[in-house]
Formats: sequence, C-alpha cells, structure tokens
Amino acid sequence: MALLRLDITDFRNLGSASIYPMAEGFNFFHGRNGSGKTSLLEAIYYLGRGRSFRSALVNHVISQGAEKFSIFAEIQAENQQTVPVGVLRERDGGTRIRISGHDSASSAALLELTPCLLINSGCFNLLDAGPHFRRKYLDWGAFYLNQDFLPAWKLYERVLRQRNAALRERKSRKEVAVWSAELVKSATVLDALRREGIAQLLPFLQTVLSSLIELPALKLVYYPGWDEALTYEEAMNRSNDKDIVAGYTQMGPHRADFRMTIDRVPVKDILSRGQQKLFICAMIIAQGAMLQECVNRRPVYLIDDLPSELDIHSRSYLMALLARQKAQVFVTAVEREALVGVCQAQMKMFHVKHGCVKEENPGVLAVAGTP
Repeated sequence: MALLRLDITDFRNLGSASIYPMAEGFNFFHGRNGSGKTSLLEAIYYLGRGRSFRSALVNHVISQGAEKFSIFAEIQAENQQTVPVGVLRERDGGTRIRISGHDSASSAALLELTPCLLINSGCFNLLDAGPHFRRKYLDWGAFYLNQDFLPAWKLYERVLRQRNAALRERKSRKEVAVWSAELVKSATVLDALRREGIAQLLPFLQTVLSSLIELPALKLVYYPGWDEALTYEEAMNRSNDKDIVAGYTQMGPHRADFRMTIDRVPVKDILSRGQQKLFICAMIIAQGAMLQECVNRRPVYLIDDLPSELDIHSRSYLMALLARQKAQVFVTAVEREALVGVCQAQMKMFHVKHGCVKEENPGVLAVAGTP
C-alpha cells in the first residue's frame, strides 16, 4: 500500500496542503518547530486509523476558525489499483468516511486499507507505561494476520461489559454465571489468536533487532491476564467471589501483557535512551516486516523527529533497514542537515513552513554506499 496523493484542508495549522509523495522510498519533511510537520504525519495517521495520535478532542484537530477538516488521498492498493479515500470531521462530531466513492460506517475499513506504523516519542510507552500500550501493539498485528481477530476482540469486549454490569448491579450469582461462561468462551478464542500473533512476530523481531542492536539474551514473555498454571475457566471460578465483592472482572485478556527482559532485568532498566529508541524501532519495523511476509501488506511508516535520541550512525542503520523493506516512509526533522547522509534509497524532500508544504530538490541527500 502507498499514498500517491494527499490533500489536507484545515487540519491543525495545515490550511491547505497537497503533496504527491514517493510511493516506494522516503519522503522527508523539514521545518521549524510548529511549522506543521507533525500535523502532516498526524493527518496520514488519521487517514489510516480514523483517529489522532495526539488528541481525542476533535476541536483540537480542526484549524482555528474552521468548522471541519478534510483529508483526501489516492492510495495504491496491493493489487496496484488506485483507491480514492476521504475523511471529513466536523466540530459537532459528525464524521464521514468515503472509500472508492462509497460511504463507510466504520473506521475499521480505514484500518484495513491503510496500515500505518508510527515511530515518535509516544512509542516509549511500550517500555515505560502500562500494559494497555503493549496490548494495542499486539492487537494491531493480530488484526491484519487473522480476519477472525476483530470479531473475537469485539465479542470479548461486549461480554466483558455485560459481566461487569451484572457484577456492578449486584445481579444474582446465576446471572453472573451465565456471563462468566460466555466470557470463558470468548476469552479462550482471543487468547489463542494473540498467542498465534506473537509466535509469528518473534522471528521477525529477532531478525530486525540483529540489524539495529545486539541483544542476545533478550526474552519476551507473554502473560494472558491470569495465572497460566490454570485454565481461564479455573481462574474465573477461583476469582468469582472476589469479583462479586469488587464489582468487576479482575482477570482475563483485558489484563494481558508481555514483558521484555535481559537476564531477567527489564529492558528499560538496562538500555540507554538511544538504545531504547532503537529497540522500539525494531519492535515496530518487525510488525511491518511480518505484514509484508505473512499477508503481503506493505505498511506506511511515519517517523516523527528522526534525530531525537539517535546519532547519525543509528539513523543510517534505521533508514537502511526500512529501505530494504521497500516501503513508503514519511520522516520529519527540524533541520534539513539532520537528514543528510542517512538515506541511500529513492526520496523526495519537502519544506514545511507556516502550514505550507513545498517540494524541494533533495540535492546532496543521495549518498552512495550503505551504513
């Protein structure tokens, strides 16, 4: 998948921007802080996921003085067909999604059509924050690997809400037991799909890591959300009385997590900040490699503030790795010079200033050789 054309109107400080990016290769955007570089990546992310990675409030995304924003793109699908896609969002919350001239009722259609992988400062949440972020990471890959994943995830979430409502409202044990049985069924399916996704991801993660950072003793351990010495049904039976007192379900796939350690020490406590950034990049790029190999889907990579925590050598290794995937990559940096010498693939260069985007001649950026 690749974006062939992108038109953005009244999205943050981008009043009107139109670009024709490189479909296979690198698209570099440089400009001062606040010029609109991150907003451009955010708009592409919105096109791919139906939401922002910076704010859940639509009023923060629509340009000041405007009543709506719109994003339009021509997307080259894996079968080489061009698919027109548009998203319009109004201040009153109204949303319109159009794909190939037809309205879509769900942002899941955007997710299916436009897989986007984001590398920015928020990605440190994979190491620093709670399990919610790591579950999202696992579930993103599982969504593309298996068409059964989204229905299974939705079913589990629906049954979980029903059981929690029964517990919260102090319904009879018989009614709670009915929802408990349904939860066990849906949880078993969801857990199996997540385990399948991890098993497929690990070989790609090991390969990508070897290109960026050497971590021979790395271990990734998955926790399903309950004691693995028990089946989920057994764990639920043991926890039932505690759930009734607490008023909610205390264990299950909604508490799943995975931990990354080196000699039993968490990765974040061993690696420097720069090494952590490379490790996180490897995790994200491994998902892209897995999609390409397993389901023949090329993701779009969005990399915000490339120089942050990475020296020029690390940047070169990262760009070389992405170039080998032959994916479409969007990269931002404040200084044009920060991009010099880090890329040997095809590229386009854009200057972003006061919300306007102008294509430039890459010039000296094409450097022979590999890092």
